[in-house]
This record gives sequence, C-alpha cells and structure tokens, in this order.
Amino acid sequence: MATGASRYGATAESVDFVFGAEQARRRVNAFVADATKQLIPEILPRGSVDSDTVVVLANAVYFKGAWSQPFDVFTAPFHIPGGSTVGVPSMKTDQSQYIALYHGFRALKLPYKNDVQQQAAFYMLILLPDSDTLSLADLYDKAVSMPEFVKKHTSARKVPVGQFMVPKFKFTFEFEASSDMQKLGVTRAFNTGNFSGMVSGGDELSITGVYHKATIEVDELGTVAAAATAIVFGTTSVGPRALMDFVADRPFLFAVVEERTSTVLFLGHVVNPQLG
Repeated sequence: MATGASRYGATAESVDFVFGAEQARRRVNAFVADATKQLIPEILPRGSVDSDTVVVLANAVYFKGAWSQPFDVFTAPFHIPGGSTVGVPSMKTDQSQYIALYHGFRALKLPYKNDVQQQAAFYMLILLPDSDTLSLADLYDKAVSMPEFVKKHTSARKVPVGQFMVPKFKFTFEFEASSDMQKLGVTRAFNTGNFSGMVSGGDELSITGVYHKATIEVDELGTVAAAATAIVFGTTSVGPRALMDFVADRPFLFAVVEERTSTVLFLGHVVNPQLG
C-alpha cells in the first residue's frame, strides 16, 4: 500500500461491511464526488454494497483543459441517424488546424493550453467517418482494438482550414460492466477468482459488480470531464497542403489523449449533440 500511496496517490480505509455497508457505500461515493469536483456525486448505487462485500476498489479522474486557441460559436446543422437534422451550437474558426485525411475518415487534433512546460500536455482527437465509406461502429472498433491507432492517426502539422465545424456537446453515461466483461472472456474473476495477492483471504473472493460513470462537456473554451469506476468484491455467492475542411455535422468519435505517451483518458462518441 505504501507504493500505491507514494506513486499513485492511493489510499486505503478499513470499514465495517457487515454492520455498516450503507455507510461504506456512502464513503466511496464521497471519495468519488470529491475527486471529480462533484461532477460524479455517486458511483455505487443502493444495494451494490452489502454484508457479503469484502473489498471495494474505486478510482476517479478529473480533467479540465482550455483550448490553446478558443473558438467562435454559431448554429449549424447536425445530421443524426434516421435522416433527421438538428441545429446545434457549434465551434468555428478560420485558423489553421491539425487535420489529416485517412482512408474512410478524417482526424482533428485540438490541443489544450499548457502554460507549464514540465506538465503533461493533452489534446482532444476527433475522428469523423466518411458518410459512405466507414461506419462509426467500425471506426470505434479500430480505436479500441489497435493500441497504436490513436497515435498513428494524430496529425503532427497544421493545415489551412476551409469549412470548419465541431458541435458543442455535454453528456453523462453510466453502466454496470459485469456482463460485458464476461462476454469478452473475463469470467474467472466473477466466479472463483484468486485475489490472494491483493488481500488476505483473496482466494475466496470474486467480483460482484463493476460500476462505471463518465461525464464530459465540450464548448468553445475547452473541456471539463470526469470518470469513475468502482469494483466490488465479495465472497463467492495525408494530403496536399491546401484548404482542408473538417465539418463534424454527423456522428463522430472523440478521445482526450496525453501527448507524450498517447494514453487515452476519455473515449466516446457523439450521435446527437442535443442529447445531454
């Protein structure tokens, strides 16, 4: 635990799950709320922690970044699945941007301001599939299944901009991931997993719930985002240099990425910017 505290800022607390399960649940939620500046006030729902719970692992991340170049705002059409079109507040600019063309999609890198050289640099990557060549689902599969995909498809140079539009958006998403993880082949941890290397008596533990929640808001000034995950353990029961368009007027993929390591902090997609 000393290593976790010194390197990752981790903490450990002893709680009474047998007689104080609800208090323990509230304590985890309070930790997440504090770590995410109240953007995620609750990660563990009622009933997720009970007298059979032995360990809860919780982590949270909070991100706030201003664009290196703020944008102007105008109302633009956005095409949603089914053929409908909605007018949405969108960002525009005539300044050069990091845009690159690839087979079936184009990519836009939006750097965040970094006033301290020693600090990590971050950017948002937006991947916009072509209407008829590549679906959003196909692009998402590529991004999550290929470790180098984000890095390889991040433009390293600016190009002059022709048409430019990126919608402002804000949404929150949450789900319980146990069934999805087991469909992906992670089954032993939910049945007879051996966690003896983590806690005493861990050979008799299994995962009883995996709760995840994320929220993000993107506007003309920058991005505010937060995410949290809680795992509950219980006993077993490139083109020419010309004007280049980037008009994100249809569903697209986005990621918040750390520059040096290409680590993805947030990954998601926008189908309708009006749905918060």
